[in-house]
Amino acid sequence: MPRIKKFGRRKYSSNQHKKSKSTEELLLNSVESASRRKIKIPDLLKEQDSQNVNIIVELDLLSSLMKNLLCCKYCCSSEKIELREDLKSRRGLAVSLEIICHNCVESTSTMSSKISNKCYDVNLRLTYGMRAIGKGGAAARIFCGLMNLPPPPAKFERHNSLFLNVLKTISEDSMNAAVHEAVIANDNNSNIAVAVDGTWHKRGYSSLNGVVCATSVENGKVIDFEALTKYCSSCKGKKNHVKIVLKITKDSVGNGMSGVLSIFQRSETSRKACYTQYLGDGDSKGFLTIKEAKVYGDTEVEKLESVGHVQKRMGTRLRNILKMSKGIKLSDGKNISGRGRLTLKEVDSIQHYYGLAIRKNLSSVEDMKRAIWAIYFHKLSTEDNPQHALCPLEKDLLRKCLHGRTQNPNESFNKCIWERIPKTVFVGIETLKFGVMDAVICFNDGYVSRIKVFEALGIKPGYNTERALLIIDNKRIFEAERIVNKVSLEARNKRRSLKRKMDKQNLDEENEYQAGKY
Repeated sequence: MPRIKKFGRRKYSSNQHKKSKSTEELLLNSVESASRRKIKIPDLLKEQDSQNVNIIVELDLLSSLMKNLLCCKYCCSSEKIELREDLKSRRGLAVSLEIICHNCVESTSTMSSKISNKCYDVNLRLTYGMRAIGKGGAAARIFCGLMNLPPPPAKFERHNSLFLNVLKTISEDSMNAAVHEAVIANDNNSNIAVAVDGTWHKRGYSSLNGVVCATSVENGKVIDFEALTKYCSSCKGKKNHVKIVLKITKDSVGNGMSGVLSIFQRSETSRKACYTQYLGDGDSKGFLTIKEAKVYGDTEVEKLESVGHVQKRMGTRLRNILKMSKGIKLSDGKNISGRGRLTLKEVDSIQHYYGLAIRKNLSSVEDMKRAIWAIYFHKLSTEDNPQHALCPLEKDLLRKCLHGRTQNPNESFNKCIWERIPKTVFVGIETLKFGVMDAVICFNDGYVSRIKVFEALGIKPGYNTERALLIIDNKRIFEAERIVNKVSLEARNKRRSLKRKMDKQNLDEENEYQAGKY
């Protein structure tokens, strides 16, 4: 009778009495993310102020409540008290609430919102809230209609100028502080490195709006920007004026050269620093503009390369080789692609390892070259037919990558801009600047920096506002560190797996010479 294999419950090998750590506890001892380094969470919330909040309440319910509790101070009657809205005094979401005693015909009224800077607070909050999520007056009307609220202010856009003045001051303070941090990190040397990138409202060369931003390579924060546009609201029917404006801004929006030049030219006066190292795209004309203009006189600006873009270009060139060599027989009579040859999968692998070779060997160019050629010889089975075109040979390119940085902060900031200014809707220059400056303060200092906007307008932020902004920032930090630690964990697992394979290989080699082995 054959032996019957029994399957039982697998024994629990770990310590079952040991408490498992929560995700938050794991993150406390984790790798610090860029978001945590940038955002300083203030201790705002102490005790909830139940009076300093905004609520939505149905007028009928509030009127019924007042009938049961109040009496007229003139005739002491409580049966004919009525709470109603004076429709003639409505100002957007701010309404006039009137208490009337029908017994003695006496009344008392008050507005439902306070006034700051000659505008009602609730209307300012609505404008800022809509702009923060990339919406305008049309969306505000739909929102108020579905919520059964009064319609928003008729001149919704007139609040923009008020916010622009406040946001300009706060964003300038944020960028100046970012430069100061970068100078301190650079051993108090005011010659700092910046990453410059441009982003356009629409893809291609049809965009009327564009933004050029400069971020610090040291801390990843935005230190300056230039909002550009080809559109002019005063050009209606004035062809000559249109030609002048387009001539001035033709190159500004097209490739960002004018915007980059403006950022560098005002660096010494507005930021008290010199941007002596320029990290940008390999095909950007902005660096050539800076070099030709000699912004800092005899001090030359050094060109740095983004490691991510260099890595991407390596893969692009390999794919171009595959495309151009399609159907062509090599010296061995075989195609370049196919089984055991250079395939798209192999290109992705080479591109990945090429980037790692740069990032892990920032000490010198020679170390980078050695690591890159290690990839080449690892992928190539023989050295009889080396393909030198697959790897860059010039030292200058690798020397520009010794910093090991990328333009990821610029890309992240660009995303923040277009979250506030949707690419599907055209906006004017004021709305564009509104979105960019709000993106600057949130990107550099977190969403809690919006509290400064309310305070500058004379509005008390309120408990619910502070709590919501703190939750958003904490979630941003949590998600950033979760991603960082996930990548770090995967890297550790790969290193451990490779070490186990190497140890096993070394052990097998040692056992080959044991007595009585064969």
